[in-house]
Amino acid sequence: MHYIFCRKAMFAALTILTAVVCVIGTGCSSGDNNATSEKVYFPRIGNYADLYLRGSYDVLGMIHKRELAKIGEAAKIGASRKMNGGTIYSNIWTPHIMYAGACDETVPGNPNIAPDYRITDRRQKELPELGAGDFLMIANPGKQDLRAKGCYFVGIGFPMATNRYSPPGFNDHPDITMESQVDIMIYTWGPKEDGLVTPRLTPHLKICPTSPMTVVGYWLMTAQLAHNLAYEDTSGTYVAAEKYLDTLMDRLDMFHKNTIGDVNEIGEIMAEKILAGGKIYPWSSRWEFYQEANGTAGSVMGIYPLHTRGAYTGPGIYEPPEFDPEDLEENDIVLLAMAGDDPAGDIEMAEKVRAKGGFLVGIYPFEREDGFSTAPLRELCDFSLDNLSGDNDGVLDIPGYDSKIIPTVAPMNNYAYWAILGAYVEALENRDVAPYYWMSWHVPGGKAYTDSIHVHFLERGY
Repeated sequence: MHYIFCRKAMFAALTILTAVVCVIGTGCSSGDNNATSEKVYFPRIGNYADLYLRGSYDVLGMIHKRELAKIGEAAKIGASRKMNGGTIYSNIWTPHIMYAGACDETVPGNPNIAPDYRITDRRQKELPELGAGDFLMIANPGKQDLRAKGCYFVGIGFPMATNRYSPPGFNDHPDITMESQVDIMIYTWGPKEDGLVTPRLTPHLKICPTSPMTVVGYWLMTAQLAHNLAYEDTSGTYVAAEKYLDTLMDRLDMFHKNTIGDVNEIGEIMAEKILAGGKIYPWSSRWEFYQEANGTAGSVMGIYPLHTRGAYTGPGIYEPPEFDPEDLEENDIVLLAMAGDDPAGDIEMAEKVRAKGGFLVGIYPFEREDGFSTAPLRELCDFSLDNLSGDNDGVLDIPGYDSKIIPTVAPMNNYAYWAILGAYVEALENRDVAPYYWMSWHVPGGKAYTDSIHVHFLERGY
């Protein structure tokens, strides 16, 4: 009896399991050999691009769970001080992270309610005089005399460089943690090594960084401040920040779903071209894209400029970057990211790259709210990845602004870029080649490692 019961129970369990498998779309049919199953999105876990995109989504999820309430509290204070005559300022500058993708007043969709002194006028080396009634968003605190005078400090940064429980050698400020130098700390939840992916051939490193998170932290604070000021809302709500974060997470999830196959194929082609003597050239109409791509902890050495930043001509003004890609060669790779402000210029650059025969990957919105067609880029690029950021200026409709504010284009371009780099690294490793990397200086010995390995990069070129 027991044996028969076990067999019946096992058969019932297998029947249920088979039914579940059929439901989720693995190709089961019910008496119809011609039935087709719906393909279910569930990419193979483990390739570097996939791990990076999943990890980035999880980091955003951490902010959603742990930081939104603090953003609401800080924005309530900032808006109250502004409405009472105070000043809102920011100082989000860090050495390589694409800070200008957030703080630059020329970025479409920036409400410009929190100017950053390092962006607005690069000749200015000190914060303006701030004190009681003022409000400052800051990534490297310092200037404690301003806080002592009553200026409210909001810290935005990675936990590994700010937290009082950080291990020795990991804090940006060896003698005092950042969180003890601010009134409230908004963590952006990057790991201490900066990167999210452990390469198989160099497991002492982390690659594919979380650097977009500094930009996201800035936009979340700015979004909620803009909402509070527009509605004179001092309730402590984080509704605007949450809407932006939800939108960004949805777009990242859709990008992952739609492009993971192409991203990995791009990585394979790039590896072949680099081993054949090619070089990687990121290009965008905004200079911060190259700055983010080159020299960031967790990136590969061997990223070359298609242009240099334009000459400084006055406060906040740079001549536009220029480049004539006559020196491009057959195996060179151009990663073109549309920044949203000059689509015609992006198409013109793509035409030049195509004329030289370079391998061209475009990162841009397939559809734009302003009606400008990016279809010509589809014809010019070997691969096109939709950054899902075709908004005129941003994603939030706030009273008092001519168009929507708070864009997703800079973070989305970043996610696309690092996913491609992850796929490229994995493709090289599958050929038993280990790239050279910029190691995070947050890791003890990181600078010494980077300095020592750079010599080998200069010899090999990638």
